[in-house]
Amino acid sequence: MERFAVPAELLGRPAFLELLRRSAQEYGYEQRGVLRIPCPAPLFRRLLLLSSSSSSGAAAVADPALEELFRSLPDQDRSPAASPT
Repeated sequence: MERFAVPAELLGRPAFLELLRRSAQEYGYEQRGVLRIPCPAPLFRRLLLLSSSSSSGAAAVADPALEELFRSLPDQDRSPAASPT
């Protein structure tokens, strides 16, 4: 398990919204302390890097490698609005 500092402005982007939704599903809304995100650290690092380097976040959303990694995560019942695509 690793800790990451995420700028608040990134939390409204589609990929982060999907991760927050998955976190709520897996751990609930009663988490205390740090927020746990059910995502492999390498994927999260890449998502942070792409989101931070893109002013609109479009690069992170359109990255085929990230889309493939999201599809490989266990929860497949994503709503279209929360999908990272």
